[in-house]
Amino acid sequence: MQNNDHEGLELQLAEVEMLQSMYANPGEFVLDDPSSVEQIQAVLSGDFNIGNLQTRIGFTIKIFVENEDRNMSVELVCQLPHEYPFLKPQIFTRASQMCKKRHKQMRDDLSKELDEQAEGEICIGILVEWLRERLYTELQHIDSAVSESDESLQGKSLKQQEGRDTLTRLWIYSHHIYSKIKRKDIQDWGDELNLHGFSMPGKPGIICAEGATCDVDEFWYRIRRMNWKKICIKEQEVVAFPKDGLAGKSDSVFKFGPFFELVLDARGGKGREYHMDLGQFSTFLQEHDSGHMFNLFFGVSGKPAEDVD
Repeated sequence: MQNNDHEGLELQLAEVEMLQSMYANPGEFVLDDPSSVEQIQAVLSGDFNIGNLQTRIGFTIKIFVENEDRNMSVELVCQLPHEYPFLKPQIFTRASQMCKKRHKQMRDDLSKELDEQAEGEICIGILVEWLRERLYTELQHIDSAVSESDESLQGKSLKQQEGRDTLTRLWIYSHHIYSKIKRKDIQDWGDELNLHGFSMPGKPGIICAEGATCDVDEFWYRIRRMNWKKICIKEQEVVAFPKDGLAGKSDSVFKFGPFFELVLDARGGKGREYHMDLGQFSTFLQEHDSGHMFNLFFGVSGKPAEDVD
C-alpha cells in the first residue's frame, strides 16, 4: 500500500468518528454500510488487502436549523473515494423545503466551495458548516418562495409543479463503466428514484434512464458528479404522462422495465477492459423500440466514434 493510501484511509476514519460525535442524535448521521468502516480498519491493521476493498465509506448527514418560528433541513449525501482526501468526495444534497431554483443555486455554490478545498485535507465538516450558514440565509426566503410559487403555478396542478407531468428518457454515453462501486451507485440511485431503464457496464458504458422528469434530472445530477474520463448525454426525449400522472401511468409509456444492469456476453481487452457483445446489444435495443440509438452510439461501423484509444 502506498503511504498516501494509508494516510488517506486513516484520515477518513478520523473524520467519520468526528462527524458521528458531532451528529449523535438519531437520524442525524447515517452510514450507508457500517461494514465499510470495518473493512478499512482491517486494511489499516494489515488483515485485509486494499486491492480487495469493494466498499467505500458513504453516509448522510441531516442538517437542521431554526430561527423563531421558521425551520429548515437539508440532507448532505457523501461518498468518499478510497483516495479521499487526495481526491474530492462525491456529494449532493436533498432539500424538500426549498424551491427547485434556490436548491439548484445552493448546489452550485456548494460545488464551488468543494472545489476551493485544499487537496489532502478532510473537508466534510467544513462543507457541513457552510451548509448550516447557508440554511440560515435560506430561512428568509421560505415565505417569499412559497408566494412566488403559488403565483406562477396558478391554474396548474401539483404534479406539474414537481415535474411529474412529463416523462424524460435520457441516453447517456460514458467512455467506460468498470468500477463495481460506481455500478452499485448507479443501480441504487435508479431504484431509489423509481426509474426505468438500464446501465450497461464495460467500454463504452451506456445508461438509459426514464421516469418523471424531476427524478431523471436528479439522477443525471448525481451521475455527472462522479469521476469520469468522459460522459455526455446523447439524446433526451420528453413525452407526456397519461392524464392520471404517475399514479395512473401505463407501462406503455416506458420502453424498459424497472432500472437494471444490462450484462451481455462480454469480450475481453487489455487489463481490466471489456465490452459487451454489440450484436446482442443491437438486438436488445431493437426489441425495445430503440434501434436508432445503436447508430447514434456506435455509427455504421459498430465502433464508438468518440473512442480513439
